[in-house]
Amino acid sequence: MTSYILNTAPKAFSISNIKGISSPITILYGGKSGNSAFIAEQMRSQFQAYELEPAVYSMAEYDVNNLENEKYLFIVVSTRGEGDPPAQAQQFHKYLLGSKVPQLPNLHFSVCALGDSSYQYFCQTGKDIDMKLKALGANRYSQLVTCDLAFNAKAEEWASALINKFQNRLNGDILSLKFGNNSVGPTFTVKVKDRYRITSNDSASEIHHLVLQSDHPDFTYQAGDALSIKPKNPYSLVVKIMIKLDYSPETMVVYKNKKKSIEELLAVKLELTKLNEEVLRAYQTHTGDTNLRDLLENEEELHDYVRKADVYDMICDYPFAIDANRFCQILSKLQRREYSISSSIRSTPDEVHLTVKQYSYSVYNRDRIGACSSYINKGLQVGSSLKIQFIPNEEFRLPADDSPIIMIGSGTGIAPFMSFLNERRASGAKGNSWLIFGEKQKDYDFIYQNEIEKFKEEGILKRLDLAFSRDQREKIYVQDRLKEKGKEIFDWLEKGAHIYICGAIAMGNDVKTNLIELIQKKGLMNGAQALSYLETLQQESRYHEDLY
Repeated sequence: MTSYILNTAPKAFSISNIKGISSPITILYGGKSGNSAFIAEQMRSQFQAYELEPAVYSMAEYDVNNLENEKYLFIVVSTRGEGDPPAQAQQFHKYLLGSKVPQLPNLHFSVCALGDSSYQYFCQTGKDIDMKLKALGANRYSQLVTCDLAFNAKAEEWASALINKFQNRLNGDILSLKFGNNSVGPTFTVKVKDRYRITSNDSASEIHHLVLQSDHPDFTYQAGDALSIKPKNPYSLVVKIMIKLDYSPETMVVYKNKKKSIEELLAVKLELTKLNEEVLRAYQTHTGDTNLRDLLENEEELHDYVRKADVYDMICDYPFAIDANRFCQILSKLQRREYSISSSIRSTPDEVHLTVKQYSYSVYNRDRIGACSSYINKGLQVGSSLKIQFIPNEEFRLPADDSPIIMIGSGTGIAPFMSFLNERRASGAKGNSWLIFGEKQKDYDFIYQNEIEKFKEEGILKRLDLAFSRDQREKIYVQDRLKEKGKEIFDWLEKGAHIYICGAIAMGNDVKTNLIELIQKKGLMNGAQALSYLETLQQESRYHEDLY
């Protein structure tokens, strides 16, 4: 028990000592997918079971003026793209890293950072917050914990360490917390109603439209939401790994206390097309490979390898005759993949539509295909059944009123905008809509061309601007259209328009840069004023990003 709670010398833990004592713990969370909120809520539930009552807030709702009064602050935060805070954490992050934040010598804190190690700035937002709190004189209650996509185990260890330290638990009293299921959205079994290619056969990009159907009475979602699918690994990759490691498909291993064949585990349970640092470190510990150890000590080379390589690369580049049971314990659990929904439940009841690009590329002299895109585009057939989980995206919603909207996207980034337009058609919304869409070539890559042109004819789309980068000598992208249409875009913003950006991170960053420039130019502002204008749009929930 901490002396703060009892105002006495620290005592060993006992329930009788802490009943009725209020908890000075605040838990903040910030993220997009719901994982940070899940961890925070699990901590609340678990802590309550042991007589603690933490206050739990979204970073977006937290009053930063209370920081000076906090005693114990535990933070769970993810990172977006290349090191940026998610929308939910942006204002807290800005305040904390700004010049007005006071010294915090009485604060005890700990940070659990969520991220994806395939990105260069892995868990950067959490690292920023951890370093700044320490610089402000706050006391680290425990060291920063960084979690990859499979975050449960490390997050549970972090939360367990916090409550054990807070309640001075020793020996037999030590807790090992276990979180429940991460149900960020409802799960349904659906059938494939249709699937067809929507890029030309001559296009370098293979993009498919997938129609899924359910007869469940509670089947629903909102425009702007996403859904997740658990993929199956490409069987060719499974075979390569089994041959390389000399495993028979019938080889039985114990995985999570159940006997499974190595073939089944590699096909549907374990992550093969992606690597992360934790897998590499576990493999190096087992093999003792000095070359792999050198890679792990070189941050730049490690990031490059994690970004490009898969499990087959690892066992070829750092060969070792590893036992099948140990190999399966080293690998990560196969992660679900998320896709933006491209339909409206009002327009197509009992259906959900996806826009899926086939992920195919070559690296290290070997062709690769994405696990989920191949599963969807090659494996699923009309009539196939699969489970999906809806992922609410509260930060990418249509305005509740008929405010005008500006939608900027490229490639499959058009998916949520098809959802928006179908929703506005079905609901009879009167607000103006403007789509700025980009792809490579109009003749081959103008996906949903007929539908978009129909929206324009019907007046659902007030304006349509296109950018096909390869149709002329000088490449033109959606961000270039912003420069051309600067006055009109600023006029729409001044009339209350919401702006939405969906697509690749690099595109989104360029759009944001050009948007600030046009606000400065057309609004007759200096740089600081233009940036403040954009921040006001964010605070008013009129600036929305969905980048990947």
